[in-house]
Amino acid sequence: MTIKPVEEIIREIKEHYDEEPKGWRVLRGKDQRGHYNTYISSPTFLWQMKTELKNPYQPVGVGTIVTEDVSKKIKKIMDTGNPLPFADVYPQKKDFAIIAMGIGNYSPESTDRLKGIISSKQRDLESDLNSSLNKLLQKEGLYMGYI
Repeated sequence: MTIKPVEEIIREIKEHYDEEPKGWRVLRGKDQRGHYNTYISSPTFLWQMKTELKNPYQPVGVGTIVTEDVSKKIKKIMDTGNPLPFADVYPQKKDFAIIAMGIGNYSPESTDRLKGIISSKQRDLESDLNSSLNKLLQKEGLYMGYI
């Protein structure tokens, strides 16, 4: 799994969405460190992004594709939680931005359950995402000293 900046991940997600715009889900929750874990699933793919907010609408962070086989169990977890309206702006390199908006679900408990069923490598992925996010936050001047 390759960890990329969220701007690249969201561009990848948009390309898949443009091909198949039905059956998508968004689940967001905060982890123990206060970082946002956002999972976005298409009918077949699941991505995870770990972010902090640079401003109310612009996340700064990293992400990766987690699986190319979204099971019924994953879909069921993605549908749990409280309704969450979201509108995030992801600047791109050539003077435009991708705006992701809609209604998802918010549940830290559900994101934890999802992490538990995705794979045995999720603990390593979580550590890698946290490390990459902390480096990015430090570069952006937003680092809060997380261990």
